[in-house]
Parts: sequence; structure tokens; C-alpha cells
Amino acid sequence: MSEFDKIIGYDAIKEELMQLCDMIHNTDIYRKLGAKMSRGLLLHGEPGVGKSLMAMSFIKESGRNSYIIRRNKHDGDFINEIKGVFSKAAQNAPSIILLDDMDKFVVEDKSKEEYVAVQACIDEVSSLDVYVIATANSIRDIPRSLLRAGRFDRKIRVYPPRGNDAEKIIRHYLESKSIISDVNFDDIAKMLIGRSCAELETIINEAAIYAGYERKEKLTMEHLVRSVLRIEYGVSDSLLPADASRLEKIAYHPPNHFKIPQQFEHFILA
Repeated sequence: MSEFDKIIGYDAIKEELMQLCDMIHNTDIYRKLGAKMSRGLLLHGEPGVGKSLMAMSFIKESGRNSYIIRRNKHDGDFINEIKGVFSKAAQNAPSIILLDDMDKFVVEDKSKEEYVAVQACIDEVSSLDVYVIATANSIRDIPRSLLRAGRFDRKIRVYPPRGNDAEKIIRHYLESKSIISDVNFDDIAKMLIGRSCAELETIINEAAIYAGYERKEKLTMEHLVRSVLRIEYGVSDSLLPADASRLEKIAYHPPNHFKIPQQFEHFILA
């Protein structure tokens, strides 16, 4: 079983990651064609879409010595940690460094020293077999000099799952739940379109809590719909219509596609 099998959906992104791993494992094949390994990989997108899972799957599949840097110290101590980890990775090459949540490395706009340190360290190991992966929720405040080609050649935007990807992830999360046979996965996917993987998991888990509290043996479509309306739109259970079909109609259409009934409007979260 490949480590990439742990990633549900996102086939196009998995294909890119597998291509990079293939280059790591079969360097000679690519070298004969004049192809060089890309310098660095950046996975970016909103929180909860699985960026760290993708990075860890890549690291494990590569089989290399790995080192992870996360912001867990202050100022100078953190900069020293960055330098120390890069030094260890260089000494134990071939290796991989993961800069997890790189956009959180700097906690104050006034100081960019952490990014300067990362940039300098990447340049120092550029001639060694050290591969750098980074994840970020937003790249807006990361210096362009750090993101340029030669430091991060591959940049992959990870969007919230949609369509088939959303359906696959929903099926995955529901595998551990007891569900009724008439649950329509396509309808559920439409209800939850644009939600992150973490949001999908939370919504489905909350639906199971509804079912448990009602002492039901099966999780129903109504439980899922109520969970969507409460978690995503902030609609209190006491204000939801009793009619199941009307409940579903409301949940299928997010506010920008459907006019929420007037009695619910002031309960919808911005």
C-alpha cells in the first residue's frame, strides 16, 4: 500500500507528488533526460484541506531521513532551531525538511528574520541532496524572494474538495458510521460543497451525535442536514422546520446560491 493511498481524493495533486517521489527513487532515469529534481515544494490553501497529510505522505513514501520545523519557540531560539535542523539534514543527506505552517513562522509584521533565516538555509543546502517541503494557509505575507523559483519550484494550491473528491471524502468519513441505505452521497456532497476536509469530518461526526442522542441505530439524512445547518449556518435546532424535505432544500443551497427563508436569515453566520 502506497502512503499516498491515505490521501482521499485529490488525484491530480497525488499524481504530482508521485511524480516527484519517482524522481527521488529513480534519479538516473531523469538525469539521462536532462531533468533535474525541482527545488522545493510548497503546498498552500485554507486550513483543514489536508496539506500536512499530503506532505507527510510524501515524506514517508520517499523513505528519506526527515526533519520537521514548526514554530514552537520565540524569536532567536526559533531562528537557532531553524539553522540547527537544516544543519542536521545536511549532515544526514539525502533528507527532507518539512516547514509546516511556514506562514506562522513570523508572529509580528515588524520582523522577517525567520524568513531570512529560512531563505539563507535553503540556499546553503542547495548543492546537497536536501529537499524542502513547506505548507502554508496563506502565502500573502511570505516574501516573494523566498517563494521564487530556485527555492520553491513547485507550488500546489490545495482547494477544499468538490465534486467527486468531496463525495470520496464523505464516503471515507461515513465508513465508520452506521448509515441507512438510502443516504444519497451525491446529495450530501452538494450540501457540503466547498467545505474543507476538517469541516466535512466535523459535520458528519456531529450528525452521528444527533443520532446517538436520539438513541437511533442508524444515522439518517435528517441528522446530516441538521448538522449542516447548525454548524455551517448557525441555525439553532429549535428554529429548524420539522418537515424533512424542506430541511434538505435549505441545506443544499449555501447563502450565495439560495435565498435563506426570512425566519432563518438573522441566524446565518457571516
